[in-house]
Amino acid sequence: MPSCNTVHRRLRQCVFLLTAVLVASALAGGTAFAQELLLSNLVLNNFEGKIRVRFGVEPTGIEHIRQALLEGERLALVCKARLAVKRDYVWNKEVSHARFESELRRLKGGDFAVSLPGQGSMADRDLSALFRKAWNEILIDLGSWDRLERGQTYVLTLELSLARLDVSPWVKKGLFFWPFDPATPVSYQLDFTY
Repeated sequence: MPSCNTVHRRLRQCVFLLTAVLVASALAGGTAFAQELLLSNLVLNNFEGKIRVRFGVEPTGIEHIRQALLEGERLALVCKARLAVKRDYVWNKEVSHARFESELRRLKGGDFAVSLPGQGSMADRDLSALFRKAWNEILIDLGSWDRLERGQTYVLTLELSLARLDVSPWVKKGLFFWPFDPATPVSYQLDFTY
């Protein structure tokens, strides 16, 4: 039977090894999170009686995204828009929400392609040019303008992420500390009074 000192020494070694692995994982993940999704030209307006959000997305760290595509991965730009009534002392009350998803992949001929909901797909050999053409103006419909009340303060929240489509959700959730996506998810908020 091992002595108490031997058990404690082995336990300390295991804790040290586990800590070293977690720190190494965090440092390795930090380099993958150098990429960002930048928001440009955010506009919220009344378009034919609908609440319309219009904005552009500019990914940085294009080389990391290009490498993932060259390795055969499929990526998706996921934009979640949420409109809520702003409240001071309790949670904001949601008015409406919507989701936009655009898939990005590499074609057999070497071009990169982006599929846009309701518009089909477009392709280009230059990834930066493709992003400018495809994601320069994204439109999200948040329902009827009649839902808004005059004099009320609202909060528009946009969550942007560039997700790997070929990684199963249970792996992502099980290894939550490991970065799977090529760009850090970001959130933007706009407060306004109607």
